[in-house]
Amino acid sequence: MSEERKNSLIPWAIGAVALLSCAGMIAAGVAMLRQSRGATPADDLARRIAAIHDMPITAHDCGAVFKGEQPVVVVVMGQSNAANHADPVPPSAAPLPPMPVLHLGGCGLSGAPVPGATGTGGSLWPAVNAALGGRWQGRPIVWAVVAVDGSSIAEWTAPDSALRAYWQTQVDRIKGTRWPVVAVLWQQGEADARDRTAMADYRDALAALRAGVAARGLDAPWWIARSTYCPPHDGGQVREAVRELLAVPGSGFREGPDTDTLGAPLRNGCHFTVDGAARASALWVQALKPAAERP
Repeated sequence: MSEERKNSLIPWAIGAVALLSCAGMIAAGVAMLRQSRGATPADDLARRIAAIHDMPITAHDCGAVFKGEQPVVVVVMGQSNAANHADPVPPSAAPLPPMPVLHLGGCGLSGAPVPGATGTGGSLWPAVNAALGGRWQGRPIVWAVVAVDGSSIAEWTAPDSALRAYWQTQVDRIKGTRWPVVAVLWQQGEADARDRTAMADYRDALAALRAGVAARGLDAPWWIARSTYCPPHDGGQVREAVRELLAVPGSGFREGPDTDTLGAPLRNGCHFTVDGAARASALWVQALKPAAERP
């Protein structure tokens, strides 16, 4: 990258926190779109947040896995493909072991549907956890998932958004455990492909979101998936925004998987089939394993 190109990109990366206020303009556009569909944005978002799964009351305590070791936290944020909207694994399949999940300050063992996310189907993260051996650089992983179907970048960043208030509460609870956060995994973009969010708006809002999370004490690297596939919408603007974020030295963003490569045979609409979820999980493992295995 040329020095001139670097200089043109660095100012918005440095000033990312201030850009949160700009997300209100993006939210206004999303509001107009959803009002035309007969639902107010606030009601629609409240309905989706209300569908987030809580920790099952029968969940076993995480201590059985940690055995006195201090865990590290991997945070997942995004929309439906980060949540529990894949096809459920059939009962005949070999079950994956439940994984440690941190939700609203409590830690329990759970499989899919994973607490902290919407949907009643399958999830990528139990398979990712199993493939990593449940460990990150020799320490046990606890997962914290904040994922809401259909959520746009504006809903994550707008000052008056209920989703912004929700993730802030979750981040504060994670911080309260004093367990170190080693990674944030971002799997989102289909809603913004649908809403035709401009490249610069998405780029700046995602940089601002990362800065806002860091300002609350979770300053870990972010792995970004290219996750825009939802026919008939073209996610090129979002993909270009991700490319620009990854091109900035010291931005805190790292390259995650390109799950857009998993096309129609591995999908039910926007969401993964059982085989698609297995392929997406494998792509995540490929992206994360070098960091997870580093001594």
